[in-house]
Amino acid sequence: MNLASILTPERTCCDLEASSKKRAIEEAAGHIARTLPRLDAAEIYENLINREKLGTTAIGHGIAIPHCRMQNCDEIVGGLFKLRQPINFEAFDDQPVQIMFVLLVPAEEVEDHLATLAMLAERFESEKFREHLLQATSDRELYERATQDPVPNARLA
Repeated sequence: MNLASILTPERTCCDLEASSKKRAIEEAAGHIARTLPRLDAAEIYENLINREKLGTTAIGHGIAIPHCRMQNCDEIVGGLFKLRQPINFEAFDDQPVQIMFVLLVPAEEVEDHLATLAMLAERFESEKFREHLLQATSDRELYERATQDPVPNARLA
């Protein structure tokens, strides 16, 4: 699986304005719902927040992967958000989150859910990949940088 199979340019936002974790998740939920009319923003938000209450989805290095399974979701859906200002996500490394990848999975997809989380964690473990995303200046550029495989070996400034 690659990011392009679950992410679209319409669900990619390079400049998400949020002042808190809850607000960032709420904004991301609204953004995703606008691209998928069958999903309700309030329901996405509620499911993501309920998952977040179980423990932070921040994985370190300024990355969070809020995720949940949803009844009305019929395919794995991703949304990529670069935050305008880093926010506290209660990460184990105490680094504020700058990039959020929201993952929605059909309720019955346990194995695919875990496999997708593992793929995302592996991608975001790469410092080069993270820096590559942080350098994006538009939604389209962020999408292209995220879905480009592999990340170029060019020196990142």
